[in-house]
Amino acid sequence: MNLCIECKKPRKRYASKYCSNRCQTDYQYKQYISAWRKGEENGNRGINAKNISRHLLRFLVEKNGEECLQCGWDQKNAHTNRVPLEIDHIDGNADNNSENNLRLLCPNCHALTSSFRNLNRGKGRSWRNIYLKKRQIL
Repeated sequence: MNLCIECKKPRKRYASKYCSNRCQTDYQYKQYISAWRKGEENGNRGINAKNISRHLLRFLVEKNGEECLQCGWDQKNAHTNRVPLEIDHIDGNADNNSENNLRLLCPNCHALTSSFRNLNRGKGRSWRNIYLKKRQIL
């Protein structure tokens, strides 16, 4: 019998592993978070710009709830029906995506941190300089 690998419900004949897109996303989310907690994933997505994975945002919302950890703001956007929270790196190091270094802040509290939008750095991040040097060599 063909069962979904996420929810174990019967899947359609044409579906290869999952019964729905929701099950596929949930399964991939669980796999990603498991690998991230083991240190196999660094929490970034993208090659040129190190953006934080959407899986980490979902993980932090599930762990801490939909509210700012600094001021407690929890007002939902009327259009998205979500609280517009941002991920803040507590130590200011954007390369450090460990669980104890990430927290959810509202846009106002995030803007007041000393490391907001790279205020704590000089002219760019170290990984960017390394990437550019490698690119010039090739």
